[in-house]
Amino acid sequence: MLFSWSGNPDTSIDVFWYSLPDGWLNQHIFKITPKSIVDRKYLYYLLKYLKPQFTAIASNKQTTGLGHVTVKDLKEIFIELPSLSIQESIGNYLATFDDKIEINQRINWNLYTQMRALTKQWIIKNTSDYEWLPLTKIASINPDTYSPKEEWAYVNYLDTSSITDGYIAEVQHITPSTEKLPSRARRKIIPNDIVFSTVRPNQRHFGILSEPMPNMLGSTGFAVIRSNHPLVCNELIYLCLTENEFIEKMQQLAEQSTSTFPSIKSSDLGVCEIPCPKDATSKGFFEMLKSMFALIAENQRENTSLATTRDALLPKLMSGELDISTFDL
Repeated sequence: MLFSWSGNPDTSIDVFWYSLPDGWLNQHIFKITPKSIVDRKYLYYLLKYLKPQFTAIASNKQTTGLGHVTVKDLKEIFIELPSLSIQESIGNYLATFDDKIEINQRINWNLYTQMRALTKQWIIKNTSDYEWLPLTKIASINPDTYSPKEEWAYVNYLDTSSITDGYIAEVQHITPSTEKLPSRARRKIIPNDIVFSTVRPNQRHFGILSEPMPNMLGSTGFAVIRSNHPLVCNELIYLCLTENEFIEKMQQLAEQSTSTFPSIKSSDLGVCEIPCPKDATSKGFFEMLKSMFALIAENQRENTSLATTRDALLPKLMSGELDISTFDL
């Protein structure tokens, strides 16, 4: 397994399975190999359980916004290990949650692959049924902006780095009356809105939010796209905007910008052409797309629930508050 140890301690310190071919690791990551007295899965979850401790170490060493954990720091942490059989039981039990999450992610990836293939086929076979129109002709871009004067009691804030290929890793729950609301938290998001990061498009920070959280705001680093055409669904727009060829084109454009980071403008997306149906003859095809996106959303909901349960059980199992022998495994 790998342990990333440097950078912003709130987001960079983490542990992940090492499943890549042999190769070089950069200076911010080191490899951890368990000895025979430690079960590999148990060690993986144990290190995740210890993440707050690592974060505290890194925070105490922060300079210019960066912190780090060293091998020496790890060697100075002492832990009490249960028997190997208990370790295996805990590791295997927690892994069942991650295994199911991975299965759902694979299913979603296959669904996206199928939809992209079907959309390409529809475009090729139905040339007389649609016309190519600029995105601005069929959708609104950044239609709703939040003002602090609205004084929402709470905000669910989505930053650009928190979503990748439709998967949301984190949403920040903020109470503006007691916490500082980021100045970039301005894009209002409603069901089925598309969010597309305008910074470094090749990092694929985009998604279609079928069920956003209440009072959800996106960063101004997003272009929020919402269809306003009765015959064009957001699902079709999303598939067109997230094709690999399109992403490569946007990245090339971003690298020509004079901004601090490679970025595009919302207007660059606005001139992109989308196939717009001339009538309702393709309604069945779009309904199929919507049903497949609904399956993806259902799997994402299940993954969120699984991750929440796993994260609640992790500290209790590692601390001994819960006895794994009492679980029906």
